[in-house]
Amino acid sequence: MNIMITGATGFVGSKLVRSLLDKGHTLYPVVRSEQKINQLIEQLPAEQAERIHPVTGDITQTDFGIRDTALLAGNIEILYHTAAFLSFDPADREKTFSANVDGTAHALELAEKLQIPTFYHVSTAYTAGIENHAEEEIHSKDRVFVNDYEESKNHAEHLVWNKREELNVSIFRPAIIIGDTNTGEADTTFALYGLLKAVALLKKLIRRGRVDQGRIIKLLCDPEASNNVVPVNYVVDVLTAAATHAKANHIYHISNNAAPDNADVMRWIKEQSGVDNLAVTADAMDLSEEDAVINAPMSVFHSYLSRSVTFKDENTKSLLQDAGYPAFELTDDRYQFLIKTYFTHA
Repeated sequence: MNIMITGATGFVGSKLVRSLLDKGHTLYPVVRSEQKINQLIEQLPAEQAERIHPVTGDITQTDFGIRDTALLAGNIEILYHTAAFLSFDPADREKTFSANVDGTAHALELAEKLQIPTFYHVSTAYTAGIENHAEEEIHSKDRVFVNDYEESKNHAEHLVWNKREELNVSIFRPAIIIGDTNTGEADTTFALYGLLKAVALLKKLIRRGRVDQGRIIKLLCDPEASNNVVPVNYVVDVLTAAATHAKANHIYHISNNAAPDNADVMRWIKEQSGVDNLAVTADAMDLSEEDAVINAPMSVFHSYLSRSVTFKDENTKSLLQDAGYPAFELTDDRYQFLIKTYFTHA
């Protein structure tokens, strides 16, 4: 199958590229930097490298700025749109909407122009905003969002959904993406990794004598809440299975509604980091000035660390079953392995 993919050099995209190649597909990654895609290609076996045909382009431009679209017309069967701009800074609102909303509009226009029949949009489970329960259905734009990123991805989904009469569209919504449970590799600072970053900072301050090792430092997160986390390899498995088994006009949550609560995760963090003087609190008023400094790296993630959200995933379970993939399970051992790997390389 001939597949075009945006965001091919990103954390999820690069792993998806390898997975799709393993399944025998031929890929047309849209890239701004030939250097990055060439680095990826150099790591591949020769037979797989021959099935990658980079296309220079930019999602913020009409037709991605591709000069000669005629050469591609009628030759591509699926467009995976994984590229996105992730920022929680209100100052980046315009850039966020330009990349995530306008970029999706350009991707849809290009799919129609190139006669690509199937469009897969990689979104986020948090297009539901502040809701604590979400079904695999389109969410209204009239709701409260935690940040501009969530809002932009919600708006982008509506653009995709509105094209379901012209294209075979499917929307994939990963929850909070964490590292690879096979290798421990991670390339994110989101949620869990914001927490790990805060602890790593504390560890350095203790080592340098700037924080008393006997003083309890409080981290702001609800110990009873549970982060809906999914390993990147699970996300890639779902997206890979989708190439041959996704159903048109379906939405797929890539979620983990059985994730451990923050109290367990904090216990594992203490064990793996060697930092024992940690406690968690759900009340920001409990934080001292020193606590606030340590919490700063994860301040934008407090909403995600302070509530449990359920993302129903019946469509995704059916997809994996149809494709012959095993049921998803993130064991405690694998979760602890990811934490250990982080502190080994911190």
